[in-house]
Amino acid sequence: MKRHRFFILLLVLVLWACSASDEEQIRQVLDQRGEAFKKKDLSLYVSCFSMEYQDKDGDLSTLQKRMEGYFKSFDRIDYDYWDRSIQKEGETATATQQFHIEVEKGGGKNRYSGKEAFLLGKEGKRWKILRGL
Repeated sequence: MKRHRFFILLLVLVLWACSASDEEQIRQVLDQRGEAFKKKDLSLYVSCFSMEYQDKDGDLSTLQKRMEGYFKSFDRIDYDYWDRSIQKEGETATATQQFHIEVEKGGGKNRYSGKEAFLLGKEGKRWKILRGL
């Protein structure tokens, strides 16, 4: 009997450890977005966003076109973030982080720094960015 309980407990712990927490999944989406910047990978970038994405500049299609232009026009994009905060409430979450992005084109460099914020939503088993805040 004790052995049976041990194996059930072990199975529960393994299953729990294998499933990433919501907060970890949100971190992974934001990390993936950062990696997409560095690689200038449009499909990876767009995969971080909900089909329902909407912000002050437009919908997902508008964002995709804008990012495609950026990725094509810059020779190099370097993106870093720090001081990330995630606040989850049910099936939505708000994430904020400090960032800097450096772009290079034809030997010239520009650097932008600031704070970015996102609203994310859970779609099925995955978290996606719904809009910038």
